[in-house]
Amino acid sequence: MNSTKRGLIITAIVMNFVSIALNIYLAIRGILNLIENPYEAMIWMYVIYKIIGIFAYIATAGLLIYTIADNGVHFRSRNGYYMTAVFLSFILNLFSVSSVLLIITLFISDWVWVKPQDDVYFEKDKHEGESSESKEREKARKIEVLRKLKEEGKITEEEFNEQLFKLL
Repeated sequence: MNSTKRGLIITAIVMNFVSIALNIYLAIRGILNLIENPYEAMIWMYVIYKIIGIFAYIATAGLLIYTIADNGVHFRSRNGYYMTAVFLSFILNLFSVSSVLLIITLFISDWVWVKPQDDVYFEKDKHEGESSESKEREKARKIEVLRKLKEEGKITEEEFNEQLFKLL
């Protein structure tokens, strides 16, 4: 998982915690209104809705935290933690900031907005006019850089395989 995805998911987690705090506040206000009007059915429904929302936002935040744990190994897992979090986020509020960020994260697969200088694996081959032997040495060097980045945890196994496939 690259840093762009991780940043967007962390922002969505923060927005979920803001929603949790807001729903707690609104539930407390609803409970205070219930004390004044205990027989008002709409207030009961409102409070119940807010309490369910609190638990759903907590579940969404928990799933998102789990998806970015261990360098994002659970992001595209077979268990579907990320997609469950996206689904819950949509149910809670379709056009919330959290939902929009999660959808963007889904579709930006591996874009890198800020490219570090040592990210050689995204650069195109600049040496088109050179001999095949020097091109092979350049490929070997790039493969070594990719292995180093994978070992340092800067890229995932999936990103490593994708870039290796492009090189070969």
